[in-house]
Amino acid sequence: MKALLLIAHGSRKVSSNQEVADLADKLKQQTSPFALVTHGFLELTSPKVPDAVAKLVEEGAKEVTILPYFLAAGMHVTEDLPELLSEAKANYPQVTFTLLEHLGAADLMPSWILQQAARDK
Repeated sequence: MKALLLIAHGSRKVSSNQEVADLADKLKQQTSPFALVTHGFLELTSPKVPDAVAKLVEEGAKEVTILPYFLAAGMHVTEDLPELLSEAKANYPQVTFTLLEHLGAADLMPSWILQQAARDK
């Protein structure tokens, strides 16, 4: 079973964290190859990334695609996420984990920005 894990920083502001949870819920409603979709946070709130990974594995995930919901390649993207990936692989050797580039590096980002900027309000 394929799963998608959306990872964000986490915030002290509850509404910010809720936006990430809402996005994960919207992703669940889309047609995709992912039977499971959830989110996890690096700091300040829960679910923490290791807990989100554990939940996906408990629900039957055999392949977990990790999408860092970050615009730039800061320390969390370049150091923390690869470390968490290594831990997940060690803890769940039966599961295949794929860490995608952060959102800001997505090939579609420039065209999405232009589409969004050109929208009639």
